[in-house]
Amino acid sequence: MAPPADDEVLRAKYLDWCSARLADRFLALSPDEIYELAERASHGREDAPVAFGAFDAGAALPERSHSLADAAVKEPENFRNLIARVTEVLAETLPTFETWLVGYRADPARYEEELLGFWREGV
Repeated sequence: MAPPADDEVLRAKYLDWCSARLADRFLALSPDEIYELAERASHGREDAPVAFGAFDAGAALPERSHSLADAAVKEPENFRNLIARVTEVLAETLPTFETWLVGYRADPARYEEELLGFWREGV
């Protein structure tokens, strides 16, 4: 089997890096911030298509709770919608692949230390 092309490796590293950034940003949010981001993502967009597949943008959010775990247990479908909405908002802050690639090529070590390692599985 031939080794993966450099473009494939770089795109896999980019997706890995984006995953790490999303996770870091999400985990840094308080429950209130999570609900606020989800509500902001939903405001005025109930009929808008969403890039996360079969996600119902018009679905209700779970009741505001200081325990997101409680919301996940009590209303799992609505909780998934909440997570998808927040992820969408956070993803909008990530650089494009082309922008990331310029930074990566300028200082690969900076980005390498932020990778989760998932990129190895995809290539």
